[in-house]
Amino acid sequence: MTINLSKLAHIKVTVHNAEKAYHILHNIFEAEKLKDDFVNSFIKVVYVGLGDFILQFIEPIAEEGPFYDQLQTKGPGVHSLAFCVENIEETVEKLEKEGDIVPLLSVNSEVDKYGKLIPSEFLNPKIKTEYIMNSMEKLGFHLELGEKPLDSELTSPKAQYVTGRDNLIGDASTMLHFELVTHDKEKTYEFLHKFFGSKKVEELFCSLISTEVMPIVHVNLSNVVLQYCQPQPNMGTWAKILQKNGSYVHNLNFCVDDIEKTVEKFRKEKIRRIFKLKLTPTDETHFYMMRSLNDLGFHLEHGQMPTTPIPKGFLFTDLKKESKK
Repeated sequence: MTINLSKLAHIKVTVHNAEKAYHILHNIFEAEKLKDDFVNSFIKVVYVGLGDFILQFIEPIAEEGPFYDQLQTKGPGVHSLAFCVENIEETVEKLEKEGDIVPLLSVNSEVDKYGKLIPSEFLNPKIKTEYIMNSMEKLGFHLELGEKPLDSELTSPKAQYVTGRDNLIGDASTMLHFELVTHDKEKTYEFLHKFFGSKKVEELFCSLISTEVMPIVHVNLSNVVLQYCQPQPNMGTWAKILQKNGSYVHNLNFCVDDIEKTVEKFRKEKIRRIFKLKLTPTDETHFYMMRSLNDLGFHLEHGQMPTTPIPKGFLFTDLKKESKK
């Protein structure tokens, strides 16, 4: 039985300083806080909207817990991707028995310790335990899974994006993909295909960037694209992350209005580039990879929004960008 996932709900990212991470994204891309910060004796959480996605920057306060452990052993990084499922108990049982993935954290049993992230007055009384599954080694991130968390009578009218907005936030397109490193891209794909019905996507796009020294596969997980890279030892930041952390998120990728102005804003934040390149010889602008892992928990790769039509089937995602007025 394939596990059906909702669209991506949010991305948890462990960082040294959650407020600094937000300010960098606000100063460069006009990212916005979506609600008040959450703080208890263990963690501080800053909720940030950018483009069509939600980032939860998590700053450990106490020297214990899964977020603190990640920061100490692996450094800043994407901790988990959150989705809803139809039956959480059946899903967890299947992943435990058939996928050898066990819970890292269960929200109900740990709620007093690590903090309730949804106010009790908005919780569906029929809600079951939410889990963060320990899938980092297999997938490059943990899976955060739960059933629909909010009482349907209390939810606001459905918006176009999970941010609760009908417009994209800040100077960012819809997200193109997560780029990750892995020791075995085919084994990773097979796991995702078996449990979530994932498929290889964007095969033409993938063929343009995949090389013998770093073969790449693009795989969908629900509505997002995971770009798995299998770097050789000499392949720069990808190889360094793989050697240090094993499977891990390397960067997030989207487009902006003016790439050169955006890169200049990175310089003001003292974030240097890793490289710049053109996807094809005829491209007029570059894509930039920025060295932001230590501050944001991921590197950022971004380019200018294309002005010519994208070939049908080239992208899995619906690339959108609202023009600035």
